[in-house]
Amino acid sequence: MTVDLTIKNCKLWYKKKTLVFGVAIDDGKIVSISKDIRLPKSDENINCRGKIVLPGLIDAHVHFREPGFTWKEDWSTGSKAAAHGGITHVMDMPNTDPSTITVRNLLDKKELAKKSVVNFGLYAEVVKENIDSIKELANHSVAFKVYMSESTGGLKLDDNTLLMKAFYNISKTNKVVCVHAENQAINERCLKRYRKSSDPLEFSLSRPVESEILAIKDAIETARRTEAKLHVCHVTTKEGLNLIKKAKKDVDITCETCPQYLFMTQNDLRDKGTLAKTNPPLRTKEDQIALWKRISNGTIDIIASDHAPHTMQEKLQDMWIAPAGVPGVETTLQLMLNAVNKRMIKLERLVGLMHDNPVKRFGLTNYGIEVGKDANLTVIDLKKEWKISNDDLLTKCKWSPYDGWKGKGCPEITIVNGQRLNL
Repeated sequence: MTVDLTIKNCKLWYKKKTLVFGVAIDDGKIVSISKDIRLPKSDENINCRGKIVLPGLIDAHVHFREPGFTWKEDWSTGSKAAAHGGITHVMDMPNTDPSTITVRNLLDKKELAKKSVVNFGLYAEVVKENIDSIKELANHSVAFKVYMSESTGGLKLDDNTLLMKAFYNISKTNKVVCVHAENQAINERCLKRYRKSSDPLEFSLSRPVESEILAIKDAIETARRTEAKLHVCHVTTKEGLNLIKKAKKDVDITCETCPQYLFMTQNDLRDKGTLAKTNPPLRTKEDQIALWKRISNGTIDIIASDHAPHTMQEKLQDMWIAPAGVPGVETTLQLMLNAVNKRMIKLERLVGLMHDNPVKRFGLTNYGIEVGKDANLTVIDLKKEWKISNDDLLTKCKWSPYDGWKGKGCPEITIVNGQRLNL
């Protein structure tokens, strides 16, 4: 028997530990896991030279901007950036133009996404006009997204009665409802108070911690009453995490945070200006410490990039005009592997956050290093040093808030459905 590809001389992340095994791949599937000497002959061989092979990593929160905003990013550039960053599967948010609020919108975006070099899933957005169509939308989406306050794209669902109905209808589909948890009324009130200021730090106060806390409380109570599966996106606050930890006792709830909140704080708004502007905004050092603690104890389930590219020209406007969001799909793994090297997080926990937990939460049944599963793999070099440079990025926006940062540990090879991607 001759197979398409073998991966040898590697430390394979197999059954939650690294073993000196190799992998044989044929027709896009894993067909053998064994010592190198026992692997079948192959048309192509990858010699990993002792590097670690992980199950294909997943970014559960990206904005690839197509359709409607392709000058910022598109499925070709975004997916190549993902693969360059060791990501084999992305889940794309719905706030494009048009937003994915109908089956037709989802099918049209799926057609556009065929140019992607990595696997993908699409979120459906819930607005008041499509609450009665949730069953049909569930057949074409990986999960549902609810914006509890206005963010990029402008759509929101901040009426409690409609929110309850949306959660209830989603619960009947067995899909997950993912929320952008900020309170619209608090944000509007604080924006009026602070937007005349020229101090970049005032942006954080215009979307205060109380906004996230109240929205998480409302989302948890709504999920409790409707028995919906709840996922809280991009959590930033210590208090929000405390609410989620407590709710896990009787609510089917998971949450994520993002690299920008783990590696930057409010002080970066002063240093980087609008290049560090995000929704929700960067928080305090105390909140950042709480995020790392909650990663260690299991409260945080997923690390996702919230990859939100805008052009440099768009970002270098006034703080109150510039769009919120930073690119990150290409740099998330580098930053997290550097944290592994600094002993801020164990490699096993990182695999859980960027593979095991997204697979379980969103039902990605063909993922994992097992015979018969799709061959999606990420090869990493924990010893390789790196420096992030805007000039090296594949994302169309060509900038990163981490430009110039140095570290150690990075992706080396990305394999999607049995194909090594040459980028």
